Parts: sequence; C-alpha cells; structure tokens
Amino acid sequence: MAVASEGHANGVWLRPRRGLLWSGVLVLIIVPLPIVATLVTLGVPDGSWPFALIGGAISILVFFVGLHLFRTTYVVISSTQITERGFFSRPASTPISAVSSVVLTHTFSTSSSETLPQLIVRNDRSERILRMRGIFWTEETMRAAAAAIGSPLEEPVDALTPRQFFEQYSGSAYWFENRRGLGVTIVVVIGLACIGLVLGLMRLLGLPVAG
Repeated sequence: MAVASEGHANGVWLRPRRGLLWSGVLVLIIVPLPIVATLVTLGVPDGSWPFALIGGAISILVFFVGLHLFRTTYVVISSTQITERGFFSRPASTPISAVSSVVLTHTFSTSSSETLPQLIVRNDRSERILRMRGIFWTEETMRAAAAAIGSPLEEPVDALTPRQFFEQYSGSAYWFENRRGLGVTIVVVIGLACIGLVLGLMRLLGLPVAG
C-alpha cells in the first residue's frame, strides 16, 4: 500500500513504500535467524554457542541500521524547494525554480515484461534533480510529488527498456546503475560474504565442513 503524502506547513512529505520494511522483516525471519538458531543449538554441547549468538546479534544490528536508514529516507517539496534524503545520502535541497521538466514514464523490469513507474525531475541542463523509482515509491506518491512541484507533467505513452531509459534521460542514472559488470560483482561479493560467514561460524562451532 502507498505511503500517503503528508501535508505540513513547511511542505509535502513523501516516504517510500511501507512494504519494503515488511519485506526486510520477512528476510530477517526466513534467512539469518533460523541459521543462527540452528548453529546455537548445535554449539550448546561443546559450549561454542556464543559465537553463533554473536553472528545473530550482528544480523539484528544490520537490520536495525537498515530500518533507521529507511525511516529517515524522504522527499519534501515546499513552495520554494525540493529536499531529498536518500537511503545512503544526506539531505540535499534544490530550488523549485531550477525545475525544467517533470516526466512520469514506465520502464520494463530487467527480468520480466512488467513495468514500473519512474518520476524524473530535471533542470534546463538535463541534470537530475529528483528521481523516484517504482521499486521504492508508488505511482500515487510520484503524482503527489509532481503536483507539489507544480510544473507540467509529461507522461510518455510507451514504456522503455532500461537501456532506452538511460539513453533518453541521460544524466538520470545513479553511479551504480547501467553498469552490468558492477551489478554482477556486487551480487558475487555479497554471496561470497554470506557463505564465508556461515562457514566461519561452523568452524568456530567445531562443526564439520564438507570439502
């Protein structure tokens, strides 16, 4: 369900999808906690269970850090400026007067034929002022942002592939986007880190590791 915009004296506050929070909770419950619980149980006989417990504590700490970052992510649009605080960034403000175009388009997902909305706000040099992606923001929230900005909203009819999107709206990509090699590297590194963590805990607990 969409996170509704909130009207305040100092502007309209917009926040990401609430579903992202519940997805994070579900991942925590399904993946690390059962593994840690199993390792703790197996480590009770020889007294090595505290190491597994430490691993669980680290997982929970990471979750709460992510929760804090999620809760402090927002877009605020007042009559004079747009302020955005991203997941990993500090608040940044841009005058409303710098807005040259506001576009609400749809892009295909890289893994399916489904499309997601994207709102792109740019200046007269075609530089990104604000970009709201459908993974994190609902279309309802994007339209609320466009209405608060007040500039004419362009809505192209045809959906774009990711490549077409970055070609048509050059300058809209974040540093980590449109780089296939970087994406693969990140996935591999995360996967190896997870495997290494589990194997490390198993060795600390004295459990046999096949190989």
